Order: sequence, then C-alpha cells, then structure tokens
Amino acid sequence: MTKRNMQEIPEEPRGTTPEITPELLQTALNALEKMGALYYSDEGGAYVPTEKGWKLLMEVKPVKEEVEAYGHLSIKATNLDMITITMSGNVTDDSVIAVSANKSCKDFSKEFKEALKASRNVDIKIEVNGVTDEIFAFGSPALKITDSRNIIIRKDDTIDSKTLCIMSDKSANELNQDLVEELRKTGNKAKITLEIK
Repeated sequence: MTKRNMQEIPEEPRGTTPEITPELLQTALNALEKMGALYYSDEGGAYVPTEKGWKLLMEVKPVKEEVEAYGHLSIKATNLDMITITMSGNVTDDSVIAVSANKSCKDFSKEFKEALKASRNVDIKIEVNGVTDEIFAFGSPALKITDSRNIIIRKDDTIDSKTLCIMSDKSANELNQDLVEELRKTGNKAKITLEIK
C-alpha cells in the first residue's frame, strides 16, 4: 500500500464498535443462553429472547462506579495493549497506571457487572489534580470480572478474571502525558469513573 493510499483511509471515529467475528458472536450467544436471556429454537434454527432477555433489553439505564487509586514514582504507562489499576502498593509492569486502589474486579456491584455482560459501552474517565483523560471500551457476555487484586482495560478481546472491559480505544501508552506525569507522583490521588450507557 502506498503512502498516498494510506493517507486516504479515514481514521476510525471514537466509539466505533469492534469487528464482529463469527467466534465472538457465538461466544456472546452462548453466554446469553447460559444467563437465561436467550434460548435456541430447534424449529426455526435461531436464538430467541426469553422473558428475562426482553427485560434486560428494556431496562437499559446508565450504571456508574468510581474507583480511587494513587500515583507512584515507578509508573511507566508504556504498555501498548492494556491499562491496569491495582490494589497492590507496587508497580508490577508497564501497564499499571495507579496503585493502592480501593476496588478490584470482584468489588464491582452486581448491577454493574450485569450491565457489562450485556455488552454495553463503557465510558472511563481518569482524573488527577484536574488533569483528565477519557477511554471508551466495551463489555462482553464472556467477562468473568472476579479477580481480587486488579482491574484491566484491554485494547483487544482477551478475557480473563482481571479483565473489566475490552476493545478500548486507548492503552496505557496512549494516555494523556500530562495525566501520566501526575500519576508518576507518589501519593497523588486518582479518581476513575466508569459509566455504562
């Protein structure tokens, strides 16, 4: 591809949906079926929403959580794939942007977790001393959200117990550098607001 052709490709707008692969769709349908939100109709060969499924669709409302964490001198924030917020007081790798958090994945409310598993959009705002940045990501029916130490926001669709959301539009390396500088000051308080819409 020539340089000129590359320049003609439009940038994806913020908040675009992830590429839907057959595997991702099947995983989502299987997870919804396990939740009792869908059932597979042998006659029509299609997934059909159950009463619970219709209620989930009709009762969409914003759900918000806040996490408090702290900056640390050793924060690098250079990881290209994810962002980590940890309850540990130490920086364990280059994805960690805040330590000594007051919540891990398992500490989020049932309502918040259910909204995430409904594959809804997640707006994440990080604020330290008036400096902010925002991240846009997605939930997934396949999320576990059970880890007792960490919260991970991923750019890809990898899911493990630490994963809170996937397909984010930023990694640690892409955060506002003024924000990262504030996070590199030990003891600076970070307020992380997560809102599912």
